[in-house]
Amino acid sequence: MFVATTIGIVGLGKLGMPTAIVMSQQGVQVRGYDLNPQRMTYDALAPYELDADRRGPLSAQLTATLPLSFCPLEEVVNNVRCVLVAVETPHGARYEGVTPLPETRADFSYDTLIAAIQAIAAAARQPLEIGVISTVLPGTVRSALLPAAGPHTVVYCPQFIAMGTVAYDLRHPEFTLLGYGDTKPVAVKETLELLRAVPAPTFEISYESAELAKVCYNTFIGAKVAVANVVQQMAQLTGASSADVFDVLRSATQRLASPSYIGPGMGDGGPCHPRDNIALSWLAGELGLGADLFTSIMLQRQAYIDWLGDQFVRAAGGRPLVLLGTAYKPGVPLETGSSSLLLANTLTARGRQVKIIRSPADPAGRDLGEQPVAVFIGCPAPEFLELSFPAGSVIVDPWHQVAQAADVEVLSIGEPW
Repeated sequence: MFVATTIGIVGLGKLGMPTAIVMSQQGVQVRGYDLNPQRMTYDALAPYELDADRRGPLSAQLTATLPLSFCPLEEVVNNVRCVLVAVETPHGARYEGVTPLPETRADFSYDTLIAAIQAIAAAARQPLEIGVISTVLPGTVRSALLPAAGPHTVVYCPQFIAMGTVAYDLRHPEFTLLGYGDTKPVAVKETLELLRAVPAPTFEISYESAELAKVCYNTFIGAKVAVANVVQQMAQLTGASSADVFDVLRSATQRLASPSYIGPGMGDGGPCHPRDNIALSWLAGELGLGADLFTSIMLQRQAYIDWLGDQFVRAAGGRPLVLLGTAYKPGVPLETGSSSLLLANTLTARGRQVKIIRSPADPAGRDLGEQPVAVFIGCPAPEFLELSFPAGSVIVDPWHQVAQAADVEVLSIGEPW
């Protein structure tokens, strides 16, 4: 349970809006602001965000009595002592993971984040704690955000959430991470009390350590997915069963940590993970590390998708190609960092004609016709798994979720064909 307090949230996008709602549900008086007026309404809440129990949409719990108001920036910053900033730090389109990895690398763009902090500092008539949730690379807070904040205190407090389960993740954090300067500012109180109100281990460390911990957390997941992808690929090529291998690896909780992300599927995806690997590969070059682990992870991801494309074409045997689903995960209609979209782009670049059915809502997916087709399950949305496939079709399933049927052939990636 969050403490009863009043905070401001600047940036009401995919992270900021559900954060504002969840905190207000827990008794926090929240004043929200976004540069885009269309985001300053409950209508801006993404419909795929689930409630804190993951049993239904978060939107179903919105009531007129929630202590959440949308206000001009001046009203927000001058009626609170703590402002959380959830402004996006976008990467270029070539660095999101849906196209082949470019030879060049780049840091995130911080222009919008810096402008937001400058606007907060200029509007405030009293000392503020500015808690930055946005993902940044190490060194950014000290070099760019502190100068923008002027006399105000900056705390780096990234959140470890996933799209679709922001409410649950905020209520059940693995830990609380707070980054300070060389010494913890005496003034920091509001942010600390706010985020430590939910019981979890708390790490109070330097800006640089907190910045690095955040992006390494994301890229560690990418590394686990890369290992799982290699297992799936090698299992199929050697006649092993990837399902059996995954069972073994997931049980190794003493040395290999949690079983999460060790399982069948596509390459790592989403708005954070591929782009964070690419950004850290840029930083590795800037620091002269010599060996670039992060590029290696991304190259493995790309090689795996290339190989999946080969398997799809081989399995098709001349049948028309159909790709089902381009979202990066079921239940969240976002294509940012989607491995399935990378597969589609890769096949198109090879000159292959692919019918792409982006989501279950796509009318083209309701009737696949009567002639046999080759189907690749790019995103295992439940609606796709329940489709009736034409007799004689072949289904390539990297997720191991399509049931065998008498009149179609289901080929699970990582299992003997």
